[in-house]
Amino acid sequence: MEIFGFGARKMGRAGGGVAVDDGAENVLLNPAALAGRAYPELSVGFLGADMAFSELPPLTWDTNRDGLLDEGDAPLDLAARYDPVQAVIIGATRPIGPTIAVGLGLLVPTQRILRLATFEPAIPTYFMYANRVQSYELGLGAGWRPWGGLSIGGGVAMIPRARYSLDGTLDVTLSGAEDGDTAGDIVGMGLDVHSMELDLIPGFSPHLALHWDAGKAVPALDGLMLGASWRGEAGLPVDVDIDLQINAGTEDIEDLEGFVLPLILALQLGVYDHYVPEQWVGGAAYTLSKTLTLSGEVRFTRWDRMQVSVAHVTDSTVKGGAFDFGDDPVADGNTATITMQPTVSPRVGLDLRLPGINGGDRLGDVRILTRGGFGYEPTPLVSQTAASALLDSDRVIFSVGLGLEHDDPFRKLGDRRVRLDGYFQYHLLASGELSRPEPPQPTPGYPVGGASIPIGGHLLAAGLQWSLEY
Repeated sequence: MEIFGFGARKMGRAGGGVAVDDGAENVLLNPAALAGRAYPELSVGFLGADMAFSELPPLTWDTNRDGLLDEGDAPLDLAARYDPVQAVIIGATRPIGPTIAVGLGLLVPTQRILRLATFEPAIPTYFMYANRVQSYELGLGAGWRPWGGLSIGGGVAMIPRARYSLDGTLDVTLSGAEDGDTAGDIVGMGLDVHSMELDLIPGFSPHLALHWDAGKAVPALDGLMLGASWRGEAGLPVDVDIDLQINAGTEDIEDLEGFVLPLILALQLGVYDHYVPEQWVGGAAYTLSKTLTLSGEVRFTRWDRMQVSVAHVTDSTVKGGAFDFGDDPVADGNTATITMQPTVSPRVGLDLRLPGINGGDRLGDVRILTRGGFGYEPTPLVSQTAASALLDSDRVIFSVGLGLEHDDPFRKLGDRRVRLDGYFQYHLLASGELSRPEPPQPTPGYPVGGASIPIGGHLLAAGLQWSLEY
């Protein structure tokens, strides 16, 4: 939802429409707009999305894994390709009396329910897209209309957090050489994993919203709708606890009596995956003669608090009977410092309802609706140190949509409507480059020969959604 929106009608106008009543699609953007609906609604849809980015130059890396960076290492040829997405979208609303309604919105990628993935900051990565589309979205909301078209709403989006632990023993035995005089080969190595545990713990992002259908209170303002929403900060923190006992021992080394030196290595890693920022959205929509609807909104997103998906050593201990390793002996190897900023993003949309046609006894009044939208998302990335190569740029969004609605073909549901909506989105990332000049010595992740890293690409999304009032 963060990139494409939720629901075919909102996706058809570039993901926007905080002031537009789109039924179940409002759950994740403005739950207050759920109130005032006459009938329950169920919608089922499908989303397909893909991404393509500029080719990356060959990179310096320890490709032969000998611990050295030299002429023996072939350049790392890395493609900036990320998995495409196919997802099922389900929405449902239910009025409870004339003034209250509840709703549910669910987006589930078909390849996976959730992916926990980190990245190496020294290697060029489109960090805003590499993992953000590989997660389900679940929102629950409710709206209440107390007076004159004014609705108050709230809800939650479910974001799980994770906890992973590993407990094991590594035994390493060093034997004497064939003449028995000096240390020789490692003849024994065994890893006994005692336990591994992964817990997914529910977490929730709060949501508050307002919606006002002004014409219900002031007839002169008929057609004007206002909407605003606030979503709290949330994310997917992953606590990783590793407890490893390393038993290093010797045998058959001259007159040295065999011994075992145990070391207890305890590590705590901090990972923050799929960060959901605090966001404020405000907008308006105006419908002219029940035919043309113009909508616009502005989003303020607190990306300056973002924690990227990089694993950090937050705590460590090494214990051995004959050694004192001091406090936190294992240093964090990811030293990158990244500066982010809040962003202000506009969205505008257009809905045009064409004149109805007679669909006969089966379809009744048939209407065709066309949609279009435009959005602009500035990059939140301000600066970074030479230890990282995070790639991002401003993104422009173009979208179109087409809808068809008609009466219940079996006439069992009175004046309920059936809808079929399709959409297509094209996102263009502005072209640019990240300069990483060749350092005095080979450095992991740097382009071979000091070339710049090009930035740019596009995202595509398309889908269909079927909705039924019942």
